Amino acid sequence: MLTAVALQILQTTVVVVAAPLYAGVLARAEAIVQSKRGPSVLQPYRDLSKLLRKGSAVSENASWIFRGAPFVAFSCYLTVSAIVPIITDEPLPLAFLADLIGGAFVLSLAGFAIALAALDTASPLGGLGASRTTWIGSLAEPALILVFFTVAAVSRSDNPYFENHTIANSATAYVLPTHLLGLVAFFILVLAENGRIPIDNPTGSIEISMIEESRVLEYSGREFALIKWGGWMKLFLLSSIFMNVFVIPWGLGHADSFIGGLQGTLALFGKLAICGFVIVVIDSSFAKLRLFRIAEFLGASFLFALIGIITGYVIGK
Repeated sequence: MLTAVALQILQTTVVVVAAPLYAGVLARAEAIVQSKRGPSVLQPYRDLSKLLRKGSAVSENASWIFRGAPFVAFSCYLTVSAIVPIITDEPLPLAFLADLIGGAFVLSLAGFAIALAALDTASPLGGLGASRTTWIGSLAEPALILVFFTVAAVSRSDNPYFENHTIANSATAYVLPTHLLGLVAFFILVLAENGRIPIDNPTGSIEISMIEESRVLEYSGREFALIKWGGWMKLFLLSSIFMNVFVIPWGLGHADSFIGGLQGTLALFGKLAICGFVIVVIDSSFAKLRLFRIAEFLGASFLFALIGIITGYVIGK
């Protein structure tokens, strides 16, 4: 029991501490690919340190919703870090809190809190960003539900640990069309949920064209630090789920050994390096889509997942 608790703490600590590093590595890699020097991989930590030392400027139109939203969102990401397979292939003590669908609801709650806070300040750009992210979410969430159905079609469960075991222990299950189509659909959603190209440009500085960042323009100081930190944790979590459940389900440690948890952590960093490389290539090779073309992009995710489910029923898997 003590080992399981220690691994639970280790897993959450890995997500909280390593998420800014993952974002920093992606930013530096994108700059190098584009023949730029780019920021240090430790720049996110410096940004957090600076923001945490600053005070916050709050609009006179803001209410308690604006002040509380960053804490709600950060708590949601902490919760998800405790219930999904990050470093072990067996459920840890807090994994019973939710399955994949429950985890998706928790992530949706974080997005809802930030969107509500953007509207709370009566800022035009905040309202614009909130409306755009809500519109994108209304297209992404049906596709996400269908992706979970592809998981259930393969493993007969929406538990991410069962899906991991099913794929890791069966080469046949890994190459099933249902699984492969669900993999593609989920990766599209990873890009969409984290504001990456072709949905949004995370390095864009033109306020009227920003989507994710325009929601948080009114924040500063410690609250802004929590939002930025939470966004990096979200990218880290979704990338980890994508790699551990869909792409490379091997290499996770056992929940009865702390050493196994450390080995799973090292394996996770290797997997994220692969996922990050793909994200960098996409960010550097494609342009941001026009706003109304985003529906077509997310529609492709929905279609891939739907075909995967139909294929699973046709072939009996």
